[in-house]
Amino acid sequence: MVYNYATKNTKQFDQKMTQETLTSLIETPEVDWTGARSFIVTTLSTTGYKPHTRDKGYNSGAVANDKETYTLDFDRDIEFFVDKADVDETNEDLAAANVTGVFIAENAGPEVDAYRFSKMATSAIANSHSSTTVIAAGNVYSELKSALLPIRKYGVTNIIIYVSSATMDALERSTEFTRQITNQNVGLTALESRVTSLDGVLLVEVWDTDRFATKFNFTNGFAKATDGYDINFLIVAKPAVVAKTKFNSIYLFPPGSHTEGDGYLYQNRLYHDLFVMKNKGDGLFVNYVVPAP
Repeated sequence: MVYNYATKNTKQFDQKMTQETLTSLIETPEVDWTGARSFIVTTLSTTGYKPHTRDKGYNSGAVANDKETYTLDFDRDIEFFVDKADVDETNEDLAAANVTGVFIAENAGPEVDAYRFSKMATSAIANSHSSTTVIAAGNVYSELKSALLPIRKYGVTNIIIYVSSATMDALERSTEFTRQITNQNVGLTALESRVTSLDGVLLVEVWDTDRFATKFNFTNGFAKATDGYDINFLIVAKPAVVAKTKFNSIYLFPPGSHTEGDGYLYQNRLYHDLFVMKNKGDGLFVNYVVPAP
């Protein structure tokens, strides 16, 4: 490992610009754990009404409570060791707080999104709830409305539409509706033209496009797979998925408290997964980009 030792340090870091973890909006608060890595989701169902006849009693119906077991399978970890002399001689650039902050912002958070986005997109494609229509200012509004229509049954407050910046730009300039933008000079002048909701459904712009694709390779961090495609928009009904973190273990061992060397040892393990509910696959829709041959 090559470190940049300090001669003069202004404590300003040239880091990649990344977004916060966007899929925290669909995190499932509680599940019924049945073991170290599994939980159960129950589907309760009943039969409907039957014709009533006035010469007898009530018709018999049936009740069922099907149980589906889901098992976590995405277990990730990493550790960093920094010699205490390197911390000192880089003017504490390599201090544990700095290393942790950069790792969480540039690697851990974006990877969680990448995994979840790709898993939802893959399910939507497998269930034929997808399209590859090219998105432009002339059709983006209609495409979003059409895709959203069958998912509205889940309730608008339970739905999120994740959109790429290119899709948001097209929606902002859409030729399918008219708009009036008012510039108010109250204090500092601000002009906001981004669309934040559609028919009561929250729109979340994913401008960090590295994490917004249909398939990734997770061998070393995450990178879009050769057969992965960029996503234009992804509609998610929160009741259709379970996104759950089993645990996130973070340890920091100062020099002398471990046997790995004379320095700081940082360890991070994240055990999580996302599942699409067996009977709610229609709560997802994805539009993605297929490159021209």
